[in-house]
Amino acid sequence: MLLEQLVEKAAQPPEYDWDAYYRWLFSTLAGHEVSRAGFWQCPHCLTVNLHLSPGRYGKCRGCGLIHLP
Repeated sequence: MLLEQLVEKAAQPPEYDWDAYYRWLFSTLAGHEVSRAGFWQCPHCLTVNLHLSPGRYGKCRGCGLIHLP
């Protein structure tokens, strides 16, 4: 019965549009329209970082390592 409920819940559309929310949030923080945002994990210090699309590279918040997407 629990499995059936989980399958039904997965088939329904999500309650919130998280992609639109994060696109709005990151556009507000960046000061310009952000069409794509990606997350990457630093292999050196394992910090999760954000990469905004128009940028050519990202820099780790923890150790300063340069990330090329």
